[in-house]
Amino acid sequence: MSRRPVLWGVGMGLILALLLAPWTGTALGRLHKARLARDREVATLAAPQVMAPLLGPGQSVPPPGIAAVRARIEQRARAGGVLIEDAQPIPAPAPLVAIRLRVSGPEKAVVALADSIERDQPLLRFRVWRLVPAEGGGVRLSGELVGATR
Repeated sequence: MSRRPVLWGVGMGLILALLLAPWTGTALGRLHKARLARDREVATLAAPQVMAPLLGPGQSVPPPGIAAVRARIEQRARAGGVLIEDAQPIPAPAPLVAIRLRVSGPEKAVVALADSIERDQPLLRFRVWRLVPAEGGGVRLSGELVGATR
């Protein structure tokens, strides 16, 4: 075998490699960037997560606890023309306060009271609730409110 066809083959291969170099370099650069991004994500996921507080400033129930919650509910009920039939504390785990509540009155006023209890500070939520028709055309809301203390 002569050297001439081999040299032609090597020469054409080198020319082809030079022509494909820009695309190959671009592909290798993208691969490098993708690997760096993947490594950053893996490092971020491997880092321990900092737990954010569940309640922001002003969202927890003030230190007197149940008394403050009851006073707030009574004030809002009086302002809205809603009758508080029952507001008794119920047992709850240590950082929580809970109240069993039963109120009645005009539907709009009772719904507005429930809305204001859940929307305003401190943060309170109905764990369970039930709204049923009451005597005289009104409604009765009964449920359990839960809030957190610090």
